[in-house]
Amino acid sequence: MQQPIMLHLINDELIIGEIDQLPNPSDQFMIVHNARQPDGSAPVFLQEDVTTILIPWHQARMVQLLPGTGIEEVIGFVRE
Repeated sequence: MQQPIMLHLINDELIIGEIDQLPNPSDQFMIVHNARQPDGSAPVFLQEDVTTILIPWHQARMVQLLPGTGIEEVIGFVRE
């Protein structure tokens, strides 16, 4: 399951996307899928068909882990 994140870059860009897993301390970059701006549009530095980007750690100021949608929230209560 992908974890939604909010990534604050050093140049004050804000990117919302998903990661597959939390990065290890030895990783040099973070792999972000479905990167978008808070308004839903693509970041200005990405081309149209790009769905996955690699963000180097020295460009990240802060990463916020957003609450994800668990399987319980997707299925909900089922009445038989």
